[in-house]
Amino acid sequence: MSCTPGALARRLVIADGHGRGWFIALFLSVIPSLWMIQVRPGLAAPFRVMGMHGPVTIPSYLPGDCVLYRAAAASLLADGDLDLRNNVDWTVVRAEGNVAVSQNGAWVPKHPLLLPILALPLFAVAGDPGLLAFNLMELALLDGLVLWLAMRFVRPGVAFATALLFALTTLLRPLAYNFSPDVLSSVLVVGGIAALLERRFAWSGLLLGLSVAAKWTNVAFLVPTAVAVVASGRWRGLARFATGVAPALLALACLNWHWFGSPLVTPYDRVLPAAGDPAIRDAFDVPFWRGLWAQLTDPRLGLVVSAPPVLIAVPGFAFLWRRSRSEALLLLSCVVLQIVIFAPYRYWSASVAGHRFLLTAIVLCAPAAALELERFADALHRRRHPAACTGAPGSSAA
Repeated sequence: MSCTPGALARRLVIADGHGRGWFIALFLSVIPSLWMIQVRPGLAAPFRVMGMHGPVTIPSYLPGDCVLYRAAAASLLADGDLDLRNNVDWTVVRAEGNVAVSQNGAWVPKHPLLLPILALPLFAVAGDPGLLAFNLMELALLDGLVLWLAMRFVRPGVAFATALLFALTTLLRPLAYNFSPDVLSSVLVVGGIAALLERRFAWSGLLLGLSVAAKWTNVAFLVPTAVAVVASGRWRGLARFATGVAPALLALACLNWHWFGSPLVTPYDRVLPAAGDPAIRDAFDVPFWRGLWAQLTDPRLGLVVSAPPVLIAVPGFAFLWRRSRSEALLLLSCVVLQIVIFAPYRYWSASVAGHRFLLTAIVLCAPAAALELERFADALHRRRHPAACTGAPGSSAA
């Protein structure tokens, strides 16, 4: 009897066709596939950064800002603080534009802290490979959320196919070989929306509040989700939602106060300046329609190239609207909101894995894409088996 992951996944689905078997089957299918397609080839090629004193080798799954997230974890582990002066080789990595300066002169992380904090146990045990392992774990969780969202509207088999499609044909695939803050951000936002759809308002607020600690722009998602709670007619639910949101926002405000003397001043407002580079708040300066068109159609990193299934989701939202207007409106408003926020962003292409700044919007398109896929599958079935579908004499439907 075959014991391959695919065979085991099929047996689990057959044994548990409408429950956890689909999720186990997804993990047994996606994780080995991502390992063979993306992770294993990447491990064979170290990423080299040229420094002032010669080449320095850094694991290739820590490109770009990943080194700075790692530095925050290393500082917490080795020094018990968040002063990064002695945790990065600043002859290799430019300090200007990459750290914030606190009111006492410390070089503190510019980037949100939730990712290095959550990854700290695996980093302490396994070092840099622990960061890659954490990334794969959060990616598997995000793929599971894609499956869960799709299963709300379509048959489990179609939902499973949708989750596989998003895992292997969008930027979720290249992000498997990374230490990605965007994956964590999307897990928390999508998890918060999933909890809201299940009327678990306190959990929804908690996850969405934590998402702000993973990426500051996620604060915008608090508006449509709070409106959705109010529209559901559950005022007590709004109180529970706000109670869930509050701890993370309060913690961020206290940290800002400690570092910069004001709860409303973030690390992005105190970045060590680099000549010619605008402050982050001033980097949203591209004309809106020009920026939007470039981010949708760029042949290297644009949304269409990064996530082709989003094209399937465009007509799918019409069918989602027919199924549940409230849920369609919530998901679509969050998708549009993230696209609108980043359309004027100057540095949107600072990525090695597609349009990573729109990852949450991509994942939230999964239910609409699933409905369109189910519609296509049903049309194909009717074409191949017209008698069964029309109830003709002698057919199984008669």
